[in-house]
Amino acid sequence: MKKILLPLLISCSIMPSMVFADIKIAAGSGVNILAVNGKAIDQGTLFSDSPDITAENGRSQIVAEYTAEITQSADDYILEKSDTFVITFTANDTTVSVHAPEISNRYGLKAFNESGNWRLQNTDGKSIPFDFGKLEKEGFQLARDYEKELKAFNSSSAEAAMVSLNTETHNFNKGTPAQPVSIGVHADQKMVGQMLQFWYEQASTETRNKFKSWIKSSQ
Repeated sequence: MKKILLPLLISCSIMPSMVFADIKIAAGSGVNILAVNGKAIDQGTLFSDSPDITAENGRSQIVAEYTAEITQSADDYILEKSDTFVITFTANDTTVSVHAPEISNRYGLKAFNESGNWRLQNTDGKSIPFDFGKLEKEGFQLARDYEKELKAFNSSSAEAAMVSLNTETHNFNKGTPAQPVSIGVHADQKMVGQMLQFWYEQASTETRNKFKSWIKSSQ
């Protein structure tokens, strides 16, 4: 009887890790992950941390953009964002690291927007093949409805489209599940954080230093 029970217990202890195995998605320097499998990620700001991101094994789709430090002079730079990319790939039981080349001028940023020269790597450092497309941005937008945009994208014939995401529910970001922002103080403070980050990114080095000094003197 013991000979029968032991293999059974071992197999039962292994099964949960097989059934619930997933991948972790890690953003490289300057990379922002905005959505996973059709669901927007609650973005951290300069004043809050971004959540850990996971997705189920198999085919996954992320929305990503890159923030480049464009050199203005020897001691000054401005931040500019790339186009918004949709990236689709397949991975199992690994960490998928999403990287972009280091860009320091507008020519490099333009070339990146045209080529989609992303680099996806697994835990062993091996490259992961992917398809990509873009979510087109119209005019100035402080906030975007990525879920709505992805529904339209995934109904298209783009190579990176995943039609199944418009009909299936995918589990990701298990540590902090995505939920609509409640109306009230929390929503107001989130918007404040986003606006502060936006204007900080637009400011010159001199203005940033003044802002930092003001914060220190106000504590």
